[in-house]
Amino acid sequence: MKVLIVLLVLFLPCLAFSIEITSDTLEHFDEEQKSVATGNVHMVDPNFEMRAQKAIYYEKTNEVEAYKDFYYNDSTMTAWAEEGKFNIDKKTALLKNALIHIKDQDFWIRAQEIERLSEIKYKARKAKVSTCEPEPDKSQPWCFTGEFVDFVVDDAVVSKLSTFQVKDVPVLFSPIFSGPGGNNRKSGFLPLKFGNSNTRGFRFSPAYYLVIDSNKDATFYLDYFSKTGLGKGLEYRYLDFDTKGMWHVYNINDKDIDKDFFEIRGIHVQKFRGIDLLVDVNYVNKKDFYREYGDTRQISKTFLFKDYGKDLSAEYDRFLQSSVELSVPAVQSRFYLLGQAWKDLRWDGESPPLKTELGYVVSPFKIGPFTANFNINAGEFYKEDGLKGQRFQINPKLSYTMGDSVRLTQTLSARSIFYDLTHTSPYEDTSHREMLQYDVKGSMRLYNRNENFTHIAEPFVEGVFIEVNNKPPVLEEAEFIEDTSLIRAGVYNKLIFRKFTLEARIAQVYDFRAKNDWDNLYPILFETKLSFWKISLGFDTYQNITKKRTETFNNWIGFNPDPTTSISLGHRYTRDNTVSPSYLWAPTIRGQYRDQGDTGGINNYSMTIVKQLTEKWSFAGNINYDKKQHGERLRDTSLDVRYAEKCWASIVSLKRKPIYRDGRETSEFSFIISFELKGLGGPIKLL
Repeated sequence: MKVLIVLLVLFLPCLAFSIEITSDTLEHFDEEQKSVATGNVHMVDPNFEMRAQKAIYYEKTNEVEAYKDFYYNDSTMTAWAEEGKFNIDKKTALLKNALIHIKDQDFWIRAQEIERLSEIKYKARKAKVSTCEPEPDKSQPWCFTGEFVDFVVDDAVVSKLSTFQVKDVPVLFSPIFSGPGGNNRKSGFLPLKFGNSNTRGFRFSPAYYLVIDSNKDATFYLDYFSKTGLGKGLEYRYLDFDTKGMWHVYNINDKDIDKDFFEIRGIHVQKFRGIDLLVDVNYVNKKDFYREYGDTRQISKTFLFKDYGKDLSAEYDRFLQSSVELSVPAVQSRFYLLGQAWKDLRWDGESPPLKTELGYVVSPFKIGPFTANFNINAGEFYKEDGLKGQRFQINPKLSYTMGDSVRLTQTLSARSIFYDLTHTSPYEDTSHREMLQYDVKGSMRLYNRNENFTHIAEPFVEGVFIEVNNKPPVLEEAEFIEDTSLIRAGVYNKLIFRKFTLEARIAQVYDFRAKNDWDNLYPILFETKLSFWKISLGFDTYQNITKKRTETFNNWIGFNPDPTTSISLGHRYTRDNTVSPSYLWAPTIRGQYRDQGDTGGINNYSMTIVKQLTEKWSFAGNINYDKKQHGERLRDTSLDVRYAEKCWASIVSLKRKPIYRDGRETSEFSFIISFELKGLGGPIKLL
């Protein structure tokens, strides 16, 4: 016969709660102030539920001892054990041969003994810890064992004499393991990466993430390559009200090609009483560092590096630029002190001279119907070949805009540059250059809408007219300006129908002062994009009408048959020694065209497929094929396969890319395996 008893316990005059106990038998001992329940004991109050075969309740201390088939559940934890003892008020417990589930972080701990010190602190002895739920007669996909484990909810988990196991098979041993015990930023080892390459050998890449403070952290990387050497990396990030920054340093002594590589990349932004400081450092000691290790070294691509658009792989960059700028605001203007340096990453390239510049910039301001602004600066230049000296420059600008539906903008600017340099042969050391530039642009927007479609048209026409006096040495790219008289015209159209959208653009440049091999009529731009059903496709091309040839032709098609599948095909073609399309829209094209004269053409095909096969399996593949290449035609190719369970995921990345060894092009084949363990590591965000 079941016995039901309700105990009313008073702690404070204003606070009371009741415990309900049901069991096969129940005895109460007045002198000892305890109740003993046996047989199918069920104890419940508003904050917890407990089941066992025997339980002793102590009224004075509000503690419970429970034996055999112990089960306990409250808002933060569920436990199963042979026996247990817990304090209802203090939320503490001592469990023998127990399994507990910590709900907030979804951690499972099985141990010979588990002590609950509070709602968030636990100690365990001879324990297994995982975020994978144990199943009867099945091994957990992963866990780590420890003789002594300390766990703090949403803080950290520390295990001593620890072994990492996969399906109960030990794979790694560590005297001490420390990891984040939740989803917040906590110190600990990041998921391992390992793999192999035919040129670098076996790869093993551990990383440790260290939380220094609530607004500072650091990550230590190691990249061990059995054939080439050991890469060492450090990343440091910080964020405050007026300061933020991110720095990365990396070093590897490649014994295969006998080169000691060193890299430093960093951003620092500082505000102090209205003064802004920006430090942007990008340096490598060897020009081929990014071709060798640009895509293999570990580095974060988040936070500031992404915000400032840094290409951290830099495999195809020509220059690395570093700069330091101090900016002091004034009324409608600012003063600045700027230092800049470049490193040319091309084998035979020559870096521009170092520059230190002091300047004053007046922001646009109104003078009647006109808008005016100007800047003035003085710079000091230095180059290792002996070139050095000063440059002084002043650049006023005046603009006028009129019209509403048809908008016309005219800008007149002047630039005077004075040089006092040495070692500038064949130029004179002291020289000057004057430039006068007039820009005019007319544009309008036409809009038509009815039930069946919407039509938007945006025609424009603009002219650029520049007169240049003298030709002293050019110190930086902005000085590549010649006499220019250009007219550009074009129109953009967008048609939106119920079932498809069509966009098209056509643009043309006419050069009144074309020289040498140049034609007055530049290649004409055609650009089209069509989207319908689950397909989108398009192309852009520069057609040289005068010489009846194609300068560039790029086309692509994308197909998304369902939300889990994405397929895209692309083709890029650029004729040998063509003018780069981006230069067509700059007033400096002729000078830069000569620099681009030895540019090789492009004729590449690419295909990308992304597919979610099942709930657990997905892959992404990418192939690039160089039709123009005579040797290794297959270029960068990769396949990423991801398998995800509830508590872990694994990514296998296969990659092939062309590299140069001993003066010839060959291929590097590599694979890398990385694991993501739920509850450990994961994305790192700086608050």
